[in-house]
Amino acid sequence: MKAIFTFHLILTLLVLSASSLLSADKQTLTAAEIISKHLQAVGGKGALAKFHSRIAIGTVKKDDEPETKMAIMSELPNRVSAIFVFSKYDWQLTYDGTKAFIRPLLPRDFSPIQDKYQEMLASGLMFNSISLYNALLEDEGSGTKFEAKGMKTIKGRPTYVVDIKRPRGRSARLYFDAETFMWVRTDYGRAQVSKPMGQFTNDIVPHGEDELSVDFYFETSDFRDVDGVKLPFRYEQSVTSPIIKQKKVGTISGTITEYRHNVPIDPKMFE
Repeated sequence: MKAIFTFHLILTLLVLSASSLLSADKQTLTAAEIISKHLQAVGGKGALAKFHSRIAIGTVKKDDEPETKMAIMSELPNRVSAIFVFSKYDWQLTYDGTKAFIRPLLPRDFSPIQDKYQEMLASGLMFNSISLYNALLEDEGSGTKFEAKGMKTIKGRPTYVVDIKRPRGRSARLYFDAETFMWVRTDYGRAQVSKPMGQFTNDIVPHGEDELSVDFYFETSDFRDVDGVKLPFRYEQSVTSPIIKQKKVGTISGTITEYRHNVPIDPKMFE
């Protein structure tokens, strides 16, 4: 009995040791190696370079409303626009290559939230790999810096964590699946509103004097092959009131049904 116990103890220690070595090996990956493995996993820079425009078409859902239409359009080198056709209004998030804006404008009390959206749109990191305006594809001379920050479990899966610092003080934290190297999440930082919050439409109830604090993120999943590259077909995006009305902070979820590459995009979509 003692011999059996000793054998199982040794076996357990060997397994734990191997696991620790594997974890330590993964931790030694540099940020550059993680980004390189990600780009290789999605198809390689050569495959990505074939595209000059991309349209992701699908549906989006918020609150208890039915699913509605959405599209995320992007065009090299640095334009991106998303349209969400909600039941009461169309919500547009756009970066035209120079400035970012959202329509309709949020109430004045929400200016910190609006500023955060504009920062995210201009960063080259909005919508993760759905968008062609992608900071991970920029030349080394762009001024972008990456730093590996270990590993973290996201929705039950281990991920590599990489901090990115962009010119003009923009920063974010990126997460890459440790097995597939898909880009599964971006944390954009926090925005806070401490003033009274007004109405967005007649159907949205204001939250009075409540303080609003939100950690903005964008998650992507369900990656599939499209025209020689891997792209996500599902996403989840953190949002706040008054975009949603049942909570102060929540999410909208999207399902992409089709990608179109290298098709003309009306310039008005970026205006």
